[in-house]
Amino acid sequence: MDYVKNTPGVLGWVVGHAPAANKALGRRSWMSPWAPIKTIDSLLRGIGQVCFANNPLSGLLILLGLFLGNPLAGLGAVVCSLAAIITALIFKQPNEAIGNGLTNFSAVLVGTVITSVYPLIGHQPLPAPVWGYMIAGAAFSVCLLSALAAILAPTKLPPFTLPFNIATCIVFVCLRSHGLVGVAPEATQEVTEDGIQWGQVFLGSFLSAGQAYAVESIACSCLTLLGLFLYSPILTVFAFFGALASSLTALAVSSAPYAAVYAGGWGYNGFLSGGSLAIFMVPSPRVFLLAIVNAVFTTFLHAALVPSFALNQLPVFTFPFCISSLLFLAMAGAGGMDSVRVYEPTFPERDILVSKQEIRETEKDGITTRDPAAMPLSENQREAV
Repeated sequence: MDYVKNTPGVLGWVVGHAPAANKALGRRSWMSPWAPIKTIDSLLRGIGQVCFANNPLSGLLILLGLFLGNPLAGLGAVVCSLAAIITALIFKQPNEAIGNGLTNFSAVLVGTVITSVYPLIGHQPLPAPVWGYMIAGAAFSVCLLSALAAILAPTKLPPFTLPFNIATCIVFVCLRSHGLVGVAPEATQEVTEDGIQWGQVFLGSFLSAGQAYAVESIACSCLTLLGLFLYSPILTVFAFFGALASSLTALAVSSAPYAAVYAGGWGYNGFLSGGSLAIFMVPSPRVFLLAIVNAVFTTFLHAALVPSFALNQLPVFTFPFCISSLLFLAMAGAGGMDSVRVYEPTFPERDILVSKQEIRETEKDGITTRDPAAMPLSENQREAV
């Protein structure tokens, strides 16, 4: 199925994984005059890839949301992403991975999370030396991605945002060792709540989209969801309901006051967990249910990890999402659902079309078909155009 030929006009440049733009820039060398455009495309795709949206326009919308929600986070995303792209080119990472933003999406999180979280952990405004640590962490995330991808290759599991988690933890430990993290102020007495504010719980689910980048902002969340919808409506649904499931589960695994739930601090891991199964499995009602269960389990992991990370005044970052989603994808293969796995993802709607196309082909050959979502994708059909 030639997706470029079957995508009318301008849509091939703007929707899904923007295959026309990907194909046009893929022919150009990084040593050509096209390098600045390729860099911008990779940077924007990397920003979108944090939420699995391999689309430069999606990344542009999200970047705009970051600048509106927290200008330092937007700047951190750009600076760290550029550092990662340069590092990937120096160490000769695959051109396709660089072009699709896969080598720099962890660096995007290094930039947005440290700029957002440091003032809360360091108890002071972001000092200039921290930017140096951030750039080093962004470069290190590229090396970590390459190493983890090689380790996980036999299992056919993606490393997700593990490079970001490891690099950011190292950066904060180094900042503390260097004396750049101040002493926490004395804890004040917590204010108790009369009951759960359900409207705020649903707002927290919405804010989880921006919190995936550690930015608590309605504008950022709106633009993030809009960017995801441009890339894939199905992914948007999976991610949002994953965030909702996590926010509701958080009420059972945490105690009042629920300010963190209302701010989206408990929903962002579920947001990513729900979206991950939409990308790495062929979407279906059964896979949607699995995504919700994944989000719930992610929240239990979140609650289990909080006490350990709190000892160092650190949030759990996206460790719960990574651990849970890796386990669920591994379970899908071991439990007989490997046929719905997608190993070279583009976007969910295309995977469904490819699956249906294969069903029609098997029907022509007189082969008994299975559930449409259970049809494996052939290598030729998965090939990125």
